[in-house]
Amino acid sequence: MKGRVMLVALALLSIGLPIRAQDLAANLPIKSVEERRILVSIEREREKLDQREADLDSRELQLKTLESEVDKKLAAMQELRGKLVKLLNLKKAEEGRRVGELSKIYEKMEPTKAALLIKDLDQQLAIELLIGIKKKTAGQILDNLDVETATKLSKAFTEIPVKDKSGY
Repeated sequence: MKGRVMLVALALLSIGLPIRAQDLAANLPIKSVEERRILVSIEREREKLDQREADLDSRELQLKTLESEVDKKLAAMQELRGKLVKLLNLKKAEEGRRVGELSKIYEKMEPTKAALLIKDLDQQLAIELLIGIKKKTAGQILDNLDVETATKLSKAFTEIPVKDKSGY
């Protein structure tokens, strides 16, 4: 009889049907303390499994909530990134416009005075100014610079990286 109760309990557990000690006791007469102990043990294990399943369900719900929050934050960050890219593009455009205006000013200066000013500028700005100036005037300005500065600017001018259409 003991073997039969164990087989029934194991069969029910293996196919995933919930079993309770009371269900087994109602269907099968319990004749020994050992059978009762086995049924109680099965019931305890079942309760542990039920609790674990409830915990897993709770964690799954928490994870879904966190996933939703992460998705929202990611979307917000992408939106902010788009705004930042637009602002950077506006800044670059404004800087380009101002460098263009400054190039016109330097172009109208005497080459000796322009050379004195360009000598003390940041190298990248000096190159951008020379790009915006007529080639003849830019040559005259370079001619009025000391050899070292004119060489550095000429070399840097030839090493200007070409941007592709994506802006990188």
